[in-house]
Amino acid sequence: MKHLPKCALISLIIILQAGLALAVGTTAGTTITNQASANYSVSGSSFTENSNPTTTQVAEILNITTTWQDAANITVHPSDTAQVLTFQITNTGNGSDFYTLTGLSTLAGDNFDPGLTNIYLDTNNNGVYDSDIDAVYTAGSNDPTLAADASVIIFLLNNIPGAVSDADLGNSQLTAASNTGTGSAGTTIAGEGESGTDAVVGTSEGQSAQTGTYQVSTVVVSLIKASTIADPFGTNEPVPGAIITYTITITVTGSGTAQALIITDAIPANTIYQAGTLSLGGGGLSDGADGDVGDVGGTTAGTVTVNLGDLAGGTPAQNISFQVAIN
Repeated sequence: MKHLPKCALISLIIILQAGLALAVGTTAGTTITNQASANYSVSGSSFTENSNPTTTQVAEILNITTTWQDAANITVHPSDTAQVLTFQITNTGNGSDFYTLTGLSTLAGDNFDPGLTNIYLDTNNNGVYDSDIDAVYTAGSNDPTLAADASVIIFLLNNIPGAVSDADLGNSQLTAASNTGTGSAGTTIAGEGESGTDAVVGTSEGQSAQTGTYQVSTVVVSLIKASTIADPFGTNEPVPGAIITYTITITVTGSGTAQALIITDAIPANTIYQAGTLSLGGGGLSDGADGDVGDVGGTTAGTVTVNLGDLAGGTPAQNISFQVAIN
């Protein structure tokens, strides 16, 4: 292994130190012991004198971070129920702590108030809301307990009012607060920390809130797929060599626009796509990824792709068709 240049080594040390600063720090309850000593000589004889040892027990810092986990606003429709927002709470203190969770959906600055129904804990730790597995949160009963630097996923469920318009935004907020204590940063809570140490409220003031957002779409896209069969004997039995004609009917309803609408359909196993049969609205599309809106295998291998673009609600139904032969 080559030796690093001195400047590179210094930079590496700085980076490592910066990384260490992101950790939770020395664990609460850790004992730090220190003792001084004096070494001297008298008339050629050496002596050592030790001071009394001092002992310091590390106090617990109460810090927590809440983050909204969804990658973008959650698309909802009027009168939808049990719509999920996903959050993560992380204990960024240096000791184990447990938390009270509260939800609030009557916030200023949005277009409508979602109807908060329940808070759920991610019981199976898969990051996805499972209605038949994840536990309903009840304050004081199953408050999440987190070790230092540990996290848990929390779900807020809301109902969407019926009287909303396209593109309206509705916010819902999750707050997690330390049961050990909250308050101004630096507040000391005597004897309530890990291992009986003092607890000191950190920069988060012992609690953290984050807001997630729903966005209304009054556009509803529906797909209906039909198939017809023509076999080599002039009937409609699905035997080898029979031709299946697939037709996909796409309708867009509502007052908004379905933007960048792309239809994909994988060629089924045990069939072969029949070249030149792809069409949109009765008009033929080339199989290659070229100047028209469709292709077979060009965008995604083994898949029919048709890019319908932006379709406003009420646009006439779009019909895509193609054929395959049964092997």
